[in-house]
Amino acid sequence: MGIPKYAQGADYSRLVRVLCKKKCMSITYAEMIQPHPGWNVLKESDVFKYQAKCLKCGGIAEDPYNWMSP
Repeated sequence: MGIPKYAQGADYSRLVRVLCKKKCMSITYAEMIQPHPGWNVLKESDVFKYQAKCLKCGGIAEDPYNWMSP
């Protein structure tokens, strides 16, 4: 399974999969707004510390404890 077309232009080093709670209401690809700190850091971080923009609807995800690798 490859990366879908809507996400192919994203910086792969910042790419994550998120549950988009905005318009999509499904798991989508998103691009982190800041550099990816590593999965262990994300899992332990507070809400709002890291953000990722949904590449389908543009919604901002701010709950990194549920983010997945691409």
